[in-house]
Amino acid sequence: MKHSFPLHRKLFVSHFLAALLVSSAVGCFVYLMARDSILEQLKHRLGSTASLIAQELDANQLRDIRFKEDTEKLDYSETLESLRAMKRSNSDIAFLYVMRKTQDGEVVFVVDSDESDAQALPGDVYESATDELKDGFLQTSADSGLTTDQWGTFFSGYAPLKNGKGEYLVGVDMRVNEVRQKLYQIRIAGWIGLMTTLVVSWFIATWMSRHFKKPIDAMVEQVQAVAAGDFSRKIEIRRDDEMATLLSAINDMTSDLQQAREDNIRLVESLGDAFDSDRRES
Repeated sequence: MKHSFPLHRKLFVSHFLAALLVSSAVGCFVYLMARDSILEQLKHRLGSTASLIAQELDANQLRDIRFKEDTEKLDYSETLESLRAMKRSNSDIAFLYVMRKTQDGEVVFVVDSDESDAQALPGDVYESATDELKDGFLQTSADSGLTTDQWGTFFSGYAPLKNGKGEYLVGVDMRVNEVRQKLYQIRIAGWIGLMTTLVVSWFIATWMSRHFKKPIDAMVEQVQAVAAGDFSRKIEIRRDDEMATLLSAINDMTSDLQQAREDNIRLVESLGDAFDSDRRES
């Protein structure tokens, strides 16, 4: 009788699916751990960069810069050129800027290093302030993830300015392309690892299914031979495990059946001889 889904295929599918499930779970775990590690490293890097820049700026020189008209002041020009020079020295930095927190709790720009027409001017309100940005007025901090505003999507770090008294901070925006590139590299590595695992799992599952299929086929052939009256066949055993014990037991059973058959034949012959002898005597 033919089976629509033979045992060796069931063994192959079960082993392969088990390997796929385990490798996928491990791969997801490793990817998430690597992603979190990369983001933590970037947060630390941005926070450290912002902290170093903050030590180069003195909030006392910026207290009179509050309105658009103050862009003509020397302190503004010097701070702007300093920020732009620091930005040019690091290709990873998209923007550098100084912000101030007003008594009303609003966050406004003081100096923005942007060299395009979208540059924020002193007094412009920043309406997309995150909790991490607000923390930056008091301590070094960084966004927990990518943030989007009118200038684009960035990963940012913040640090309070020297003599800022909780009112001034410097912000550092990292280009989102670098963050995405790092995460993309992690995903590619994860996919390569997953595909490698699947290929190895395929070969292991194939070997496992064949490893069990051969002795099962041998047992089926042996039982069919016995059913056909052939007791002379023996299963060749080339292993040393539980399956070998089962194969040996089938061989012993075949020998016992052969012996029982021979005993029955002899008994029948003896009975026949005795019957013939009785008939002759009578």
